[in-house]
Amino acid sequence: MSLELFIQTIINGLFIGFLFGLAGLGLTIIFGVMRILNFATGAMIMLGAYVAYWTYTFWPYSVIPGIIASVGVGFLFGVLTYQVVVRRLIGKPLLTTLLVLFGLAMILENSMLNLWSPNPRSIPVDFPTFSYGLISISMSRVFVSVMAVITTLLVLAIFKYTTFGRVIRAVIQDKIAATLMGVDVNRIYTLGFALGVTLTFFAGSLLALIYPFEPFGGLPYALMAFVVVVLGTLGNPVGCLIAGVLIGLVHSFVGSYWTLNMSPAIAYLIMIITFLIRPQGLMGRKED
Repeated sequence: MSLELFIQTIINGLFIGFLFGLAGLGLTIIFGVMRILNFATGAMIMLGAYVAYWTYTFWPYSVIPGIIASVGVGFLFGVLTYQVVVRRLIGKPLLTTLLVLFGLAMILENSMLNLWSPNPRSIPVDFPTFSYGLISISMSRVFVSVMAVITTLLVLAIFKYTTFGRVIRAVIQDKIAATLMGVDVNRIYTLGFALGVTLTFFAGSLLALIYPFEPFGGLPYALMAFVVVVLGTLGNPVGCLIAGVLIGLVHSFVGSYWTLNMSPAIAYLIMIITFLIRPQGLMGRKED
């Protein structure tokens, strides 16, 4: 086993793991606030990628405006989706939520297919690559990883140190008590869902910098996000980041030392084992 291959595998795993963690963070915030699983995550990731792509196409001088546009559109889309669709799903059975959000995903994916064709696209930015022997580090992946880590830490800081974060945590812990204390729960639900969707769009805009994408390409990333939130405990942002790195490393090692086709299967196997042995996730506590 080559030491250089081992180091390269770890580097690749960290890069993709931070992206998995960011996608899972949006999912886990929505579940933590409203106990709703966003089954349209994959379609929203792709939509965020397309927003960044078209922004860069019309202003091809920097990727930053595309990322900003994706974040802004994601927030507005999250608010609109909550008010029109998700608000009516709160308290409804899981199957109802699944079917409605799955239907939303199909609408989004087929709309993107109709508007922009099934051809894979990517943001053609030429980032430098640094090499040392067989080890190579693409600055595009470094940029994506740094943005993902900074965003995750910023979200964690908001949850821990701001009034908005404390109110969200109060709603998560006891919605009725928070309502009695004067908290506008519907407003918090709106902002919480919009924040989760914004992070999902943001993950899509970063994804477009390093991987090709197409309208139906979000499913693998959505499934990985589900694995991440299950492993890291649903509703736990810190666990989501840790689980994202772990799954990224698993994905990279399986791809390097076995076959990339089996990487998703191994990740899902880990999810199944977690459900069977520790259903509360790595960061969760057993209920009495």
